Amino acid sequence: MKSSVTTLLALGLAAGTMCGTGASQEGRREGVGSGSGVARPPAGRAEDERAIREMIDGFTGAFRRQDSKAIADLFAEDGEAIDVEGGTIQGRRALEQHYAARIAEAPGDQLETSVERIAFLAPGIARVTGRTQLTPSDGSAPVGGRFAGIYVKRDGRWLLASVREIPGQELSPHDRLKELEWLIGEWVEESEDAVVYSAVAWTDNGNFLLRSFDVRVKGKPALTGTQRIGWDPLTKQIKSWVFDSNGGYGEGLWMRQGNQWVIKATGVRADGRVATATQVLTFVNKDTLRWKSIDRTLGGEISQDIDEIVMVRKPPRPTVK
Repeated sequence: MKSSVTTLLALGLAAGTMCGTGASQEGRREGVGSGSGVARPPAGRAEDERAIREMIDGFTGAFRRQDSKAIADLFAEDGEAIDVEGGTIQGRRALEQHYAARIAEAPGDQLETSVERIAFLAPGIARVTGRTQLTPSDGSAPVGGRFAGIYVKRDGRWLLASVREIPGQELSPHDRLKELEWLIGEWVEESEDAVVYSAVAWTDNGNFLLRSFDVRVKGKPALTGTQRIGWDPLTKQIKSWVFDSNGGYGEGLWMRQGNQWVIKATGVRADGRVATATQVLTFVNKDTLRWKSIDRTLGGEISQDIDEIVMVRKPPRPTVK
């Protein structure tokens, strides 16, 4: 057991490296429009603002369900969408056809939306500004943007009269890693004769996630190390670097596939042998994930795959009264 654990950790492949995505998406959906920069409506307009926010959440939900008709129904009959180049799509039928084609082109893309400000321009007319982030299904980098929309109230219902895409600023390294923020905390993976402890936190500047790990075999210290997870501007991917107490080191390139991360990892052991592997991390929930390592080699020879294991979040320490 010790040799397999230390080999994996030298590459950053052990259970302690695991990260997930689903919980962070849930958290961001729950937090849509809750930032301090959102203007509070005057008395009597809280209901209207709530209805508009529900419409925006409905757009995100319909996109996630790949329901182009539900998206088009959020627009006024003569509503329009204007892209960053000024191209305009007008009318519900044309909008439904446009979004159907967009979804068919990349059915796994994920959209997230946050509201910056809602301003009521006149009775039954509101202007909304906010941000979007599109995560492509092919694993390429997320694309950030901004939008401005005009909502009108007709027959008691708020509808989108016009929405315009605004080119967004480049996401910061911190923003790129926000979907892994739920990993922060302490984790443990236990087998019959070994235990891996892991702790994850933001670095001081928030541009990296820093993980420390401690491996114990039959109760005795076996290996320690650190791993840094960040955004690589060269490859335009999330990347990790790991160093262990035996002198081994490694790195991995991360690619997202739905609720899984596929990590292509390479490294060098303290004895100079090169190791490679493909990790597959599957998100279960905010406190649990599954991990396996396949296509492994060591010193140019094929190594046995590592069966799927489970890692869980360590419960918080009891509060001393």
